[in-house]
Amino acid sequence: MLGCGGEPAAPANPRSTPETARLQALLGTRPEMPAGFSDRARDHWQPPFTPSSGTCRKVFAFFSGRPPKEELSAASAVTYQGDGVGSMAVVSLAVYRGNESARQLDVLRGALDRCPTADDTTPGAGNRLTSATLAVNEDGWVTRRLKGRVGGYPYEMHVVLARQGRTLVGLMNAGVRAPDVKRTEELGRLFVAKVGTLDL
Repeated sequence: MLGCGGEPAAPANPRSTPETARLQALLGTRPEMPAGFSDRARDHWQPPFTPSSGTCRKVFAFFSGRPPKEELSAASAVTYQGDGVGSMAVVSLAVYRGNESARQLDVLRGALDRCPTADDTTPGAGNRLTSATLAVNEDGWVTRRLKGRVGGYPYEMHVVLARQGRTLVGLMNAGVRAPDVKRTEELGRLFVAKVGTLDL
C-alpha cells in the first residue's frame, strides 16, 4: 500500500496493534490456571542464560516474547509463577498474517531439532540443558524436554508449540523439580483454547 508520497506504508508495530491489545487482555485476565500456579500474569520470561547455539537462541527468544518478525501482526508474552522452586509457566503468543503461522511453526520445529544441547555462552558457567522427547496426547503439537543444570541446580523445561488459526502458541512449564507432563498438557490445552475464543 502506497502513501501520498508514493512510498510503501510502514507496517504497524506488532506491539501496538488492536490484536496485541486483545492478546494482552486475554493473558491478563484470570485464566483459571491449574493447581500449583498463580493466575496473575507477570512480565515475559527472562532466559536464565544465553545459549551459544543460534538455533537454541531462536527458541529462547520466542518464549521471551521475541517471535520471528516475518508477517508478524501481534505478539504478547507473560509468565505465571508456580509453587515450586523456580517453577513457572511461560506463555508466548504471536499472530501472523496469512498462513505464516504454519511456516513459523515449522521454522521453530527445525530450530528445536537443531538444538540438541543448550549451553551457556559464558565460559565455565556450567549452564547446560540437553534435549529429549516429551510425549503428550495432542496431535499437531511440537514438544520437547530440555533437562540439565542451571545456576548449579537441576532444571527442566517442557516446551510446547502449537497453532490456533493464525496464532502461534508457545507454552513452557519449567522448574527445579521436574515438571509434570500432565500439567504441561493441561496448560497447553488451556491457552490454545483461550486463543481460539479470540477468533484471530
